[in-house]
Parts: sequence; structure tokens; C-alpha cells
Amino acid sequence: MLPLLQLQQFADSAFPIGGAAHSFGIESLVDAGLLTVEELQQFLTDYLEETGSLEAAYCVASCGAGLAEWLALNAELGARKLARESRDASSAMGRRFLRLAAGISANELLIAASELQAETHLAPCFGLVAGVLGIDAATAAAAYLQQSITALVSACQRLLPLGQTQAHQILWNLKPAVIAAVDRRTAQPALTSSFTPLLDIASARHATLYTRLFMS
Repeated sequence: MLPLLQLQQFADSAFPIGGAAHSFGIESLVDAGLLTVEELQQFLTDYLEETGSLEAAYCVASCGAGLAEWLALNAELGARKLARESRDASSAMGRRFLRLAAGISANELLIAASELQAETHLAPCFGLVAGVLGIDAATAAAAYLQQSITALVSACQRLLPLGQTQAHQILWNLKPAVIAAVDRRTAQPALTSSFTPLLDIASARHATLYTRLFMS
């Protein structure tokens, strides 16, 4: 049970990696009137189908990976994040997550990875840490997506008239979509498709908003 408890701590949306500071383009969608409370569950379902499947694939591939392979996965995922704002957010959160995990666990591989001067992203970092803990790769990816979608719902609570009860109902309803996103991944992450032009444009527009609550 110990690895599962450790995974639960790392997958907590309150883990201090800066997740509360990022909306990954959702703030721009709300500002443009393109996302409402009524549309939120379907939007997040689609998000999991596209972005969720992509990040799950890189999380799974990073479980048990060597440092060279892991670095290549990070570079590849970064290249597939078209909007600079979301790419920088993923990199910053990945770097913080890895450093915290390395410091807490004192694991030599994680310490070595955290000291590398390279671009790292949250999904591969989560997978690397889960692999060190001996967590099954699919379980790790599901935990990662649960963390990600919880952070997005939390962001929506600050952007939309979304209460706690409704927010948790949406998270409950999204559980099958999380599992489906993990199952949809391909053996080679590079072959996992993801098409989110509206969200990419919204992320790129975020820096031009007159008033902003989030960094991305």
C-alpha cells in the first residue's frame, strides 16, 4: 500500500507545483464567451479525449524509462504543445514537481533528473516518479489525468459560477473519460493524435487579455 499512498500524495491537486496559477487557455475561452458552466463537462470530456490521451501516452512511456529516453520524451511532448503559454506552464510545473519529488523521496534517479538543465514537462515527470515508486504505468496515467482535470475544474470555479457540489459532480462524471483517455493512448506516444486548435489559440491569446487571474 505504501507506493499507492505515495502516489496519492504526488497526485494531490494541492501538491505545491503552481497548478493553481494556470488555466491552460480556459480563462481566454471564458473571456470570449466560448465556455459556460453548462458546457463545461462536455468540454472537459473532449479535453481528456485529445490532450488527456496525449499526455497519458507520455506519462506511461516515462514509467521505467532511462534518463536519455525520458529526456527525448520531454522534448517530443514540448514540440507538440503549440502555444508557448501552455508549453511554458507545463515545463515550469514539471520542473517544480520533479524537484519536490526528488527532495521528498531522496531517490538518486529523481535527484539526477531534477539537476539536468533541460526542458521537462509535467506528464513525463509524473511518469518518471511513478516508475520509481513501482506504480503500474496505466494507474499512474489515470492518477495524473485526475490531478490535471481537478486543477482545471478548480480554475473554472474562479472563472465561472460553478459551486463546490456541481464541481465535484462533474469530476465524478468524468471518471470514465479519464479511463478512456488512458486506454486510448498508443504504444508510441508520437503516434497519439491530439487536435485542439481552439484551445491552442485561446492559450496564445491569454497574454493579451485586459484582466487576468492566471498565468496561462
